Amino acid sequence: MIFNSINFLYFILCFFPLYFLLSRQLRLQNYLILVASLFFYACWDYRFLALLLANVCMDYYFGIAIYNARDPKIKKRILTVAVIMNIGILFFFKYYNFFIQSFNELTHIHLNSLNILLPIGISFYTFHSLSYTIDIYNDKLAPTKDFVAYASFVTFFPQLVAGPISRAKDMLPKLTSERKIDADRMTSGLSQITFGFFKKMVVADTIATFVDPVYNNLHMVSDLSILLAVIFYSFQIYCDFSGYTDIALGLGKIFGIELKVNFNRPYFSKNFSEFWERWHISLSSWLRDYLYIPLGGNRKGTGRTYLNLFITMLLGGLWHGASYNFIIWGALHGTYLIIQRLLKFKLPGLLAICITFGLTTLTWIFFRAQTLHDAMYILQRIFMLHNKQLTSVFTVMKLFYLTGILLAMDLLFVNYFDKVDRKAVIINVLLLVHILLFSTFAGNSFIYFQF
Repeated sequence: MIFNSINFLYFILCFFPLYFLLSRQLRLQNYLILVASLFFYACWDYRFLALLLANVCMDYYFGIAIYNARDPKIKKRILTVAVIMNIGILFFFKYYNFFIQSFNELTHIHLNSLNILLPIGISFYTFHSLSYTIDIYNDKLAPTKDFVAYASFVTFFPQLVAGPISRAKDMLPKLTSERKIDADRMTSGLSQITFGFFKKMVVADTIATFVDPVYNNLHMVSDLSILLAVIFYSFQIYCDFSGYTDIALGLGKIFGIELKVNFNRPYFSKNFSEFWERWHISLSSWLRDYLYIPLGGNRKGTGRTYLNLFITMLLGGLWHGASYNFIIWGALHGTYLIIQRLLKFKLPGLLAICITFGLTTLTWIFFRAQTLHDAMYILQRIFMLHNKQLTSVFTVMKLFYLTGILLAMDLLFVNYFDKVDRKAVIINVLLLVHILLFSTFAGNSFIYFQF
């Protein structure tokens, strides 16, 4: 079940009335959220429902055990077991075959891989629950005794399969106290959902009709087509992922449970530090707080700071998937951040934005290409740029038009949905018109579901 499907519409039409009928019964509302979230997840693959529930129960009781332990050594041992179990489960399902195959290639020893399916959203809900136990260990949070509220936090369906990655200290108070639901909040939520559907169904899915055939037929298209596909993919993945996030945040507003902002116009960044403060904010802040800072951050000298940055971004790349391409993607961003610190000078605003966008776009090649060989072949073709023939002129013009609207929205009407006024109504009507005119209504899945 995905947001842009008819089944999700039926799901919401059933959920909404029940949720509002229980508006004065907080605990029953939380039970409804939990049951609805588990049903939502089971619609993907009911076989992994037990794994999700096991994760919820495991970290709930680990949190209590860490808090109740008086000996610091015992606290640390319990946390260590919790981290090993969480990362171990994630490693098995997501990385086992990758490391086995890599080991076989390096040693020429043949170890059998396993036919393992990747549970959807496992990277996201693992980070939800991990932050809970770590924060309890660091005395930043006391464990909740309300299991239903905790389970609702981990499984909350708008953010379950593709984020944002929430922290218990932010979410649990919203699930254990009375929620405010009013007309303005609902209207703002509907506006943000509309903008999210525009990003996904109009911009991202339309770009996909050009980008996907190019990446799937690299040897049959021109150099110019490849270059355009590389550039447009930057907008595709942004609109696809931030579109999902806008829908999730909009749903949260309607429920009276506001989620953290996950994107803030990242392609207007003037350097890579700023980019990672604006792109997938919940992941970059999670990596900063639970990986970069524990590694030593910038407290142990310049050389160690660079190493910590590189390791953090490398593991951030690996978090996205078991592939050398993702590792290279993370390593490039780590290298960019180090070079930025070494140079220590600022470029003029527009030039800085263009350079940051251009270098970021090059890294997306490794993110999108199916193999490392394909990524290197793409780089070769776009820098040679011999064949400038373009057959899909009309499609390209349409993509320029749609990305132009997107950029205008991000530049001139940023967060327009936060205000309930006439301008927001006009913008929503125009977005709905574009959804009707340009959407394929094919129910394309969101890119980040694979992570």
